[in-house]
Amino acid sequence: MELSKELRKAVKREIRKDLVHEAETILLLTTDKNREDFLKYHNEDNGNICCLVLDFAKRELVKENKMIQNDNDGFGYELISEK
Repeated sequence: MELSKELRKAVKREIRKDLVHEAETILLLTTDKNREDFLKYHNEDNGNICCLVLDFAKRELVKENKMIQNDNDGFGYELISEK
């Protein structure tokens, strides 16, 4: 699978240059719904929500053992501890 031109363009506009590769990897591995949500929020000019979509997707991928969480990653960390 390959990211659409529209999605790649959205990533480059919304995501810091040093995190583009991680964001694209997340979007390649995640669900169609998460990709659609990312584009939806990009089109609504809600870049912060785009990042939250990536955080959510990364956490799901880590739980599914499709990705690992590294200390220097930009996405996937829990901001509020779960109780």
